Amino acid sequence: MVIGIVQNKVRVASVRAYTTDTKEGPFLRTGDLGFMRGGKLFITRRIKDLIIIRGTNHYPQDLEWTVQQVHPCLRPDYGAAFSIDADGVERLVIVQEVKRNPEEFTADEVMTVIRQVIAEIHELQVFAVVLANPGNILKTSSGKIQRRACKTSFLAGEL
Repeated sequence: MVIGIVQNKVRVASVRAYTTDTKEGPFLRTGDLGFMRGGKLFITRRIKDLIIIRGTNHYPQDLEWTVQQVHPCLRPDYGAAFSIDADGVERLVIVQEVKRNPEEFTADEVMTVIRQVIAEIHELQVFAVVLANPGNILKTSSGKIQRRACKTSFLAGEL
């Protein structure tokens, strides 16, 4: 909720975020991760999608890309990596769509390779792997993976 603009600065009533070092603000928390280079802001990812396991940050896009390289039966850009709380511990879940007419594959073998590659490259243990039929990974109108919707479907046992 914007309550006014003073000296070219937007004042926000509902969010009062201030920088820790200079106490500048208030700023609106957008939930985006980014960096400044050459005086320009580059948005790279969403904070809410960040996976934190055993104190280490993992970007879901990196995990999803790794998974999609392991077998030609997996549908590129139709996977979701997210964490769930299982017995008070954050655990990694991978949901990956299989192509409509994939070449022959064995689901158990593909899931084993996914677990192995994630362990080797990202040093993470995968709690659950779901090989889903096409149409289970939802995207926004701009083509972004809806990880929270996928997580909700997983927790509801709908995948």
